[in-house]
Amino acid sequence: MRVLYVASGTRMSGGATKSFLAMLREADKAGIEYRVVCPDTLGLTRCLEEKGVYTYVRHFRHNRYPSTQGIVNLLKWLPRLIHDNYINWKAKRRLYEDVKDFNPDIVHENSSAVNIGYYIAKRLDVPYIMHIREYGDLDFQITIPDVGKRMADPGCWTISITKDIFLRKKQDRNPHATQIYNGIMTMSQLRFTPHKKRYFLYAGRIEPAKGTSELIDAYLKYLSVEKDPVPLKIAGGCNHPDYCERLKDKVAHAGCSDMVEWLGDRDDVCDLMFEAAATVIPSRFEALGRVMPEAMANGSLCVGRDTGGTKEQMDNGLEFTGNEIALRFTTVDDLAGVFSYITCEMKDNDPFASGGAFRDMIDRSQRSVCEFFSEEQFGKRLLSFYDKILNG
Repeated sequence: MRVLYVASGTRMSGGATKSFLAMLREADKAGIEYRVVCPDTLGLTRCLEEKGVYTYVRHFRHNRYPSTQGIVNLLKWLPRLIHDNYINWKAKRRLYEDVKDFNPDIVHENSSAVNIGYYIAKRLDVPYIMHIREYGDLDFQITIPDVGKRMADPGCWTISITKDIFLRKKQDRNPHATQIYNGIMTMSQLRFTPHKKRYFLYAGRIEPAKGTSELIDAYLKYLSVEKDPVPLKIAGGCNHPDYCERLKDKVAHAGCSDMVEWLGDRDDVCDLMFEAAATVIPSRFEALGRVMPEAMANGSLCVGRDTGGTKEQMDNGLEFTGNEIALRFTTVDDLAGVFSYITCEMKDNDPFASGGAFRDMIDRSQRSVCEFFSEEQFGKRLLSFYDKILNG
């Protein structure tokens, strides 16, 4: 079997990139011959070239309408749209000439927000897979113009990363559709220590969609009532410097700068999760959110916002294990209360030891991660889908 994979981005810390690499690992195990298309020469591209993976670099853009927020963006909307479409048109033509001799059996595109792979599959007359990793409107506030057209194409097959996306995109009516959760870790990678360090952790990009503003508001509210508070560590980069500075100013204005540590992008996030008292997932409406299963795999107590893919993971765990696998919250006040609850348990007890308040919850969360997010399960389901596409 030959597969042409199309990566939607190359940022190594991005969830889509991590999931993409897990997919390639399963392809390697299955003996699939593959090549990869990347949009630039950074991160992921360098990683693949170091591994000896045959890689095409074609400078394409995401297939979405430009932002209309603000007068400047409105004035530049049409020129940007024309420019991006021209860039993508050139990339598609060049890529077709590059890959036609490879003659793939399947073209698998890693996101619904790009469509260069769809064009190639149509030209080659081979099945096309759209891996739907995003809502578009609910998580990133973007509109993907041709996603419905691609879904309606008889040659298009879809993989939705959550049940909610599967239903919202009306894929339950599509015989060419399936739902497969991302492969987050191998079952041998699960780990836990009861000897937690005294800090809360946020791991992810610092941006409005990730709920970092609400996280800071809740933490400041918690600090205002807690006499011996637990520090907060924030591990992640920021593509919106003004937004990040506003958050830091808010913390400084409250006189709490010594309680919040801004770590920036880190390559030891799993170790931070392993040692944290709790990992917080405050995203407003996450499509899936790798942070929660990553944290659970590393034995961290998780605190999750009861929306989107975060809610789906907690609901799945509740149904699978018969009890909660994380502490839920909805509002800023809820989250401040959860911070206080964890702090209280850490003062009076040893909540992570055997029989402790949080030990059983962490054990359940790791059972749930093995069931839904192991790379082994992902690989089986993906290969079964490939077989269905090619052999019926």
